[in-house]
Amino acid sequence: MADQQFDYDLFVIGAGSGGVRASRIASSHGARVAIAEEYRVGGTCVIRGCVPKKLLVYGSHFAEELQDAANYGWTVEKMSFDWPTLRDAVLK
Repeated sequence: MADQQFDYDLFVIGAGSGGVRASRIASSHGARVAIAEEYRVGGTCVIRGCVPKKLLVYGSHFAEELQDAANYGWTVEKMSFDWPTLRDAVLK
């Protein structure tokens, strides 16, 4: 294998929210930055943690909110729920 040289001011391990933020701040100050990520950019919170959970919780409140809306003059003719649609929105 040929001898390789790399010239970076900062090498970030992990492209989660913290790693991406550190990289952006460093590069905005002129640093040459490299990031190593095993899976996908975004990290646990964005891909399979906080954000998907919040979308599921948000979607789960609609039935209650729509029922409560009747007290404020709203009329909802037909309410239904489709799990695959919510699931696909979270996975998108």
